[in-house]
Amino acid sequence: MDGDIRTPLRHDSAHKHVAGTAIYVDDIATADNTLIVLIAQSPHAHARITAMDLAAVAAAPGIVRVMSATDIPGKNDCAPVYGDDPVFADTEVNYVGQSVFAVAAETMAAARAAVGLAKISYEELPALITIRAAMRAGSFLGPAATMARGDADAAITAAPRTLSGSIDIGGQEHFYLEGQAALAIPGEDGDMLVHASTQHPSEIQHKIATVLGTGNNAVTVETRRMGGGFGG
Repeated sequence: MDGDIRTPLRHDSAHKHVAGTAIYVDDIATADNTLIVLIAQSPHAHARITAMDLAAVAAAPGIVRVMSATDIPGKNDCAPVYGDDPVFADTEVNYVGQSVFAVAAETMAAARAAVGLAKISYEELPALITIRAAMRAGSFLGPAATMARGDADAAITAAPRTLSGSIDIGGQEHFYLEGQAALAIPGEDGDMLVHASTQHPSEIQHKIATVLGTGNNAVTVETRRMGGGFGG
């Protein structure tokens, strides 16, 4: 590298980004026998799965494999911290869009057509869909953490002027440079090479190994570049 910290340098991929020639995961050339995986998602915010019949999905044209919670050889969990995020919902779904099953198909058109053939029955349950409702119910993502210095209540009470109110802000979608994609290439002796757009390739390696029921050394994760961060 030429120059020092005071020398303005061009990002090594900036010209590729603005010209649209940067290679992201979805741009990687694949073999002719590469399959498309499509995930079927929950339409409910909270519901119990009472029945699931995927026979018609498996028999649909172009479908090579149907996968659900019972097909996972390792542990059905992909959570990075608390161990409470199943790859596929088993008996209950907890949010709209939660993965229920997936198909591996010869084409995306075949995958989309087959997913619609699933026969799944749900028993809808009460759902907490706002922060205030979750707080009233005592439903939190994890243990509460408190950071305090001094007596805030006393300081506010003694303040000559106070201001109170509330504000609600909706979620925002990042304008990132690529969609979510991953490319898995099976290797010898059960090894797996995965191209993924991630800020934490070692975590992805560990979670894939956990789900497959194999060692971390059997999974290689490559991240050439990412099209977004902090939610994108």
